[in-house]
Amino acid sequence: MLSLKFPTISVDHGKRQLTVGGATATSDSGFGISLNGNKDSPSKTSSGSKPSSTSSGSSNGQPGRIVMKTPPRAVESPLFEAASQVKLQWEYDNNMKKPPSKITIRGQMPDGYNEPGTTKPLYWYIAQNISASAKAYNWDTITQSPPGYTLREGTGYKLYIIDSEIGWDNSTHVYPGRLFQFMLPFSMYNSRYGQTNDGVPKNYNPNAAARPAVSCIAIAVALAVAIAAPIL
Repeated sequence: MLSLKFPTISVDHGKRQLTVGGATATSDSGFGISLNGNKDSPSKTSSGSKPSSTSSGSSNGQPGRIVMKTPPRAVESPLFEAASQVKLQWEYDNNMKKPPSKITIRGQMPDGYNEPGTTKPLYWYIAQNISASAKAYNWDTITQSPPGYTLREGTGYKLYIIDSEIGWDNSTHVYPGRLFQFMLPFSMYNSRYGQTNDGVPKNYNPNAAARPAVSCIAIAVALAVAIAAPIL
């Protein structure tokens, strides 16, 4: 008579442990499971100083991204006034598990501006290796412009924010839970007079604005039209 032996299976829900015939699978930390005694079992990956695609991060493998507050993210290509202070504010999305400690902000000139003697795009550093804790920065468009250039009215500018530890060259690589390169296209404009960003003159008070005087000729014309209307 044929005798069959089945392995003993037991489950310990408190330790997230499954025992099958002497081999034990555990899942204590959420990094996956490992089988005791199995030399090919997965193990936790420690994060080192050099970013890697296998470093512990978001559970879905996605990188973290910047969500702009100022200018609002609804404005796809904002207008910045030349020779002014531009206020930048942002938050991080839910995939950001390891926010940067330091960031670098870089600008790119429009097409047609190239590094001297090359056809490469012209970049410059607006801010380099600054603390990222505030999630904000005031950009002085006069002093923090490309060396030898003035930011002029026009379109085609770009602004980048990256994790300084990851660096520029690796900023478009996917590191789960870490900052992916952020890029904001923008345009520059020149103010034609002292005004706010909304285009309203400074110290303007609409309640104090003078109302236009109504001339006697205008009144006479209006009366003539009103009288002639029934006849027509």
